[in-house]
Amino acid sequence: MKDLRPGLFAFLAADAAISAVVTVNGISRIFPIVLPQGTRLASIVYTRISGQGDYRMEGPSGYSRPRYQLAAWAPTADAAVSLANLVKEAIDGYSGPMGSGANAIFVQGVFCADQRELYDDIVQMYGVQRDYFIPHGEL
Repeated sequence: MKDLRPGLFAFLAADAAISAVVTVNGISRIFPIVLPQGTRLASIVYTRISGQGDYRMEGPSGYSRPRYQLAAWAPTADAAVSLANLVKEAIDGYSGPMGSGANAIFVQGVFCADQRELYDDIVQMYGVQRDYFIPHGEL
C-alpha cells in the first residue's frame, strides 16, 4: 500500500504561494503530525485523522478515502487564516498526481469537509484546521 504523506508534503511544498510563506533559507515548515517545539513562524501541520477503504461486493476496490487535517499555524489570527486559505486554494478540488516517480499517487479529488479556528496558549500561535477527504489508489 502506498503512503500518501510524502506526496502530500511534496504537493504543498511545490506550491509557490505556500512556499513563500513557510520556507526560509530553503527549509520548509511543513510538518507531519505535530508542530515542533519552539516553532514560532507560519507553519503547516498535516495529519491523517481517519482512513477507510473502499469496497465492492467482491472485496476491496483498491482505493482509500482517508481524511487528513491540514492545520495552518501563525503568530496572528489573520496570518493563520491567510495561510489556511492558500492551502485551500491549492488543494481543494485538486485531482491528479501527488508526489513524483514511483512514489506518485493519483488522487481522485480533494474535498474540504470541516474547519475550525483555535489558539494554543502553550505555543502562543493561532491555528486554522481544515479537514479534507483525499481519495486515492492504494496500490
